[in-house]
Amino acid sequence: MSTTPSNLNRRTVLRRAAAAGLLVTPAAGFLAACASSDTPGASTSAGTTSKENPFGVDAKKNVDTVIFDGGFGQDYAKSYAAQYEKKYTGSKVGITWSKEILTDMQPRFTGNTAPDVINNSSPKTLDLATIVDQLTDLTQLFEAPSIDDPNSKVKDTLLAGTIESGLFNDKPYTLNAAYTVYGFFHDQTLFDQKGWKVPTTWEEFTTLAENAKKEGIAAFTHQGKYPWYMYNVITDWIWKVGGREAIFAIDNLEPGAWKSDAVKTVVDRIKEMLGKGWVQAGAAALDHTTTQQAVIDRKALFIPCGTWLEGEMAKTLRADTKLEVSAQWSLTASDKNPYGTVRAAAGEGWIVPKTGKNAAGGLEFLRIMLSKEGARKFAELTKSLPVVKGAADGLTGSSQFVSANKVLAGANGNVISVRFDGWYKDLYTALEGSITNLMSGKGGSAEFMAAMQKAADKIAADPNVKKQPKRTA
Repeated sequence: MSTTPSNLNRRTVLRRAAAAGLLVTPAAGFLAACASSDTPGASTSAGTTSKENPFGVDAKKNVDTVIFDGGFGQDYAKSYAAQYEKKYTGSKVGITWSKEILTDMQPRFTGNTAPDVINNSSPKTLDLATIVDQLTDLTQLFEAPSIDDPNSKVKDTLLAGTIESGLFNDKPYTLNAAYTVYGFFHDQTLFDQKGWKVPTTWEEFTTLAENAKKEGIAAFTHQGKYPWYMYNVITDWIWKVGGREAIFAIDNLEPGAWKSDAVKTVVDRIKEMLGKGWVQAGAAALDHTTTQQAVIDRKALFIPCGTWLEGEMAKTLRADTKLEVSAQWSLTASDKNPYGTVRAAAGEGWIVPKTGKNAAGGLEFLRIMLSKEGARKFAELTKSLPVVKGAADGLTGSSQFVSANKVLAGANGNVISVRFDGWYKDLYTALEGSITNLMSGKGGSAEFMAAMQKAADKIAADPNVKKQPKRTA
């Protein structure tokens, strides 16, 4: 992989919206200033190193962290701080909570006073492409001894794909610490009350959709203002219907890739959902929390999302809400990938600036996060999966947590991976526009495929766009 793939979480959804002009950010001037900074990087080593202290942490130095104050809450990060302070009793971990990382970090990067650790999530995040020269290469973190077993490296304790998800220019600058499962979410309590079953095929869905419609319930809704959610739905179904070859062709900018039978089938099915009134009325103009609330209020059955959903909507859940996630149902009897195929990936990024006063402490903070104790606390407190192998084993958790584990197990290794959105910004922007048109009732498969193929062909023919290596696996 030659560049970083998308950071697959809600914060990236909103960041992409900003890039598409749906949100306004001061990124251009600020990030240009960041990229041109010539401040020498701070040494990551502050003292004598050992297996127990691989970065040479000075136990008397404090650690300055800036953490996104979002759906995961605050307790998990406070537990990391407590573990650090217990190990290094002479230091304190300061946490600054942020609602918008980009906005809050602007004066600190331009003033060369960056913190030691940043949780690079939120509606407005730092663009690594423009500040990568100011970030610490995390190879030393992944090669360091793990806290639980000094004879094992940190990298050996992580789920497959974790390190790769944070690569930029073939080097890891981001630690993605949460393992997110994506799919269709529903309230199992409603299904139990009605005697309904979660569909696994298109035919089962259409029957359910008609039954729900008779009771004034929309079978499906989506976060209309943020097309990224439906981007997941569409590309995941293309992968399922046409096999990974259909997505590889799109990623590789192959001629006609967007005019495949798989793409047509997916768009036709979505158009049918819209035409038959199975999609929540007006969803195309609504934001994420409004449509997610429709599922909680039992006005809609399914919504596409990731496993941050329960934490994000915690304040408005009913006492008997049982959120569960399931794989997208199959669209045809001849789908090339079976029901159960899912998108799952590491997300929720953390970075260590070179210009922090205690980069060694920043790296150690991340190493503590990746301990069994740190990862298990994360799972317990956020009801989300960590990227550390086995850290969540045995936890019962919420219905969403249990269902996510079940979905992962049921995938049998059939995990979806799409790259073009991180490789070719203009192609992803074109897709957002096409999705918005489609979900607003403007045009069908012919218009969708023509617009997307035109955008892909333009990028393929542009010598100024760096082309990524062809996907073959």
